[in-house]
Amino acid sequence: MNHKRITMSVVVTTLMLVSLFAVVSSAASVSGQTMAGTGPAACSGQSGIPVLVAVDTSGHVWYNNSGTWDSLGGSATSSPAAANRNNLTNAGLTVFVRGTNGSIYYRDYVQGRGWSPWTCIGGQTRAGDAPAVCSWGAGRLDVFVEGMNGALYHKWYSGVTWSGWQSLGGQLTASPAAAAASSANTTQISVFVRGTDSACWEKSWTGTAWSSWHSFGGQLAPNTGPAVGPLNILYVQGTNHQLWYQWLNGTKWSGWSSLAACPEVLSASSPAAVWSYDGHPLVYVSSTSGNILGCYLSADWNGTAWVTVWSWFSVSSPP
Repeated sequence: MNHKRITMSVVVTTLMLVSLFAVVSSAASVSGQTMAGTGPAACSGQSGIPVLVAVDTSGHVWYNNSGTWDSLGGSATSSPAAANRNNLTNAGLTVFVRGTNGSIYYRDYVQGRGWSPWTCIGGQTRAGDAPAVCSWGAGRLDVFVEGMNGALYHKWYSGVTWSGWQSLGGQLTASPAAAAASSANTTQISVFVRGTDSACWEKSWTGTAWSSWHSFGGQLAPNTGPAVGPLNILYVQGTNHQLWYQWLNGTKWSGWSSLAACPEVLSASSPAAVWSYDGHPLVYVSSTSGNILGCYLSADWNGTAWVTVWSWFSVSSPP
């Protein structure tokens, strides 16, 4: 079936990571581990530095914006989701989680005003399934969840008011992932899910209508969904419990390739993807030990051509 996808090119430059995240002791410290079955969320923050959000074993939500973990409280029952509300500028951050009643809650950060209280936007999602969120313009948020009937549901914030929930159909078997882009002529959104055949499927907003479902193939591990980064790199955890990826170059996807093996066993949770401040793809995962790990793409010149290299690094878990 014909469909359109977001068209962006992957730009590979020399990666320079600075000040990887460190834990600062806190009176609210609980475990130093992520909740079993949950992974981190990631989005771009101030100056393009990635923001990480995670849920600890008590369901409390934590975020890391400057090398330290700070608590957002709450009682989450899923992996979190996070987006910058101004399409990768410094306007503000919004974090979403599934609450103990199965509904979706969020907190906003506005520079100069701090964090809002937790607010419920309704909906009912299956136990353990996390929301996905993306933003294509100032104040805009598009939220996606798996409903109790397994279908994909969509709710958006215009910058002033929230819409109702819209069913986009399909049959999901894990949390969705979403990415958005806008230009002078159109706004595009791509949503990726794990289907009942364990493959990765996509549904996209072309600027005027939603496409039909399109299969990317592959086999995702049970209870894990995909992740998609701003550079349109798609990540999944395969049935071998390692990460696989493909990227969009113009209008053509590359096909599946395997990342370098993770040094720890991946948990049954979705990865999180973000663009580093200097233009490199980053993907984060949680392990069965409750740790958070990251993997970044660099490029080495072998005398003939640039060779892409994925390298793993450790990220301190919530305190």
